[in-house]
Amino acid sequence: MPNYQIENIMASSNINARLDLREVAEKLDDSDFSPENFPGVIWRPKNSYAVVVIMENGKLMCTNVRSVQEVESLFKKLTKKLEESGVITPRITCPNCNTVVDSEDMVCIECGYLLQR
Repeated sequence: MPNYQIENIMASSNINARLDLREVAEKLDDSDFSPENFPGVIWRPKNSYAVVVIMENGKLMCTNVRSVQEVESLFKKLTKKLEESGVITPRITCPNCNTVVDSEDMVCIECGYLLQR
């Protein structure tokens, strides 16, 4: 088997929310938004080579990372920043089917599971 080294991982995610990209760029440090050049917010977190593209439909694309752990950490950090700044509603995961739901939901819309409060 040949030797190899992971140089770059590209990953995508979806926060399942429509975003106001001007607000995202305003509230997210280290971000660029030039809608006349590109239809998404480009976020370059401090102390990282990673780049995350944030689209209006809630889709995220990350590149320049070298591990799955770094991808997970980056998406969690971004989601937390967006929640704390009020751009998106805090989310939880349904313990029954792992669907992401808004924190104020009482029932999972995917499986009908009664969410605990």
